[in-house]
Amino acid sequence: MMREKVAFYADSVEHIRLEGILEIPEGEGPHPACILCHPHPLGGGSMHVPLLQVLSQVLCGQGWACLRFNFRGVGRSTGESSGGLREPEDIRGAHRYLREREEVDAEDLSLAGWSFGSWVGLRWAVEAGCCRRLALVSPPLVGFDFFHFLEGREASELPDVLLVAGSRDQFAEEGRLRELAGRLGGKLVILEGADHFLFGYESMVAQAIADHWKNNPGRV
Repeated sequence: MMREKVAFYADSVEHIRLEGILEIPEGEGPHPACILCHPHPLGGGSMHVPLLQVLSQVLCGQGWACLRFNFRGVGRSTGESSGGLREPEDIRGAHRYLREREEVDAEDLSLAGWSFGSWVGLRWAVEAGCCRRLALVSPPLVGFDFFHFLEGREASELPDVLLVAGSRDQFAEEGRLRELAGRLGGKLVILEGADHFLFGYESMVAQAIADHWKNNPGRV
């Protein structure tokens, strides 16, 4: 596996430079692409959180080229956090960067977002229409609206969606998670005993996503 520190620009009117880490599998490419989105920066979220590191390692081992990056205003990424309002512009920049890498097949694109990253990632994926597979990890259904921007869209228009959450998640009741999975036409995996932060469950989360994606060509 090749690991490279990278930098690219958000697709924004401002000059916002984002830092990231790209991990590419060994062997001849191009490799399918995956963008990883971190939790809320107010809670310490960044591309360096253990869950994203494990996700990148496991998915890269299964053949995906994984790009994790810091949203605007986090770490050495410039700009200021907008609380999720404009962070989809950062994902657009990440996707544009991946399209420039010869080792990466950015047309075969997946995205996995944790908590805040799942909210931003879903909104980007719905609007962009170019993501084949989407994993929403611990989507925070308290304080974030995951439904309004889906109005007028059929599940068949959306990427293949996998939701992964703990049975003791503090920010999402299982009934609401099942409602969201149904609205997205997706699959829900509940990890018994885990809470929103998934400490100790990182490998289980990563393997659940890898197993689902390996057996699913996804939708565009």
